[in-house]
Amino acid sequence: MTQMTPNTGSKRSHRAPRLLFAGLLFAGLLMLVARTASRPDVSLGEMLFPAIGGLVVLAAIAVIVRQDRRERDALPPAQRDRQDHGTPN
Repeated sequence: MTQMTPNTGSKRSHRAPRLLFAGLLFAGLLMLVARTASRPDVSLGEMLFPAIGGLVVLAAIAVIVRQDRRERDALPPAQRDRQDHGTPN
């Protein structure tokens, strides 16, 4: 008989937070574009600049989160589940 540990669970449990994270980032970008598009005095060129900036911010957040998760996964299990106390002084 095998015991279930947190590491032997299904991959689906890791996928749901990623989809939620991606959905929230995409929704924020969509809200930025919709807000810009709703102004009558904004042209298409003026709308592209905030959208590209939003994509850059979206990519930066995604890279930071993925790097943090990769670093956390590289830790031993005893340290992986410890609470983060921030930067030491």
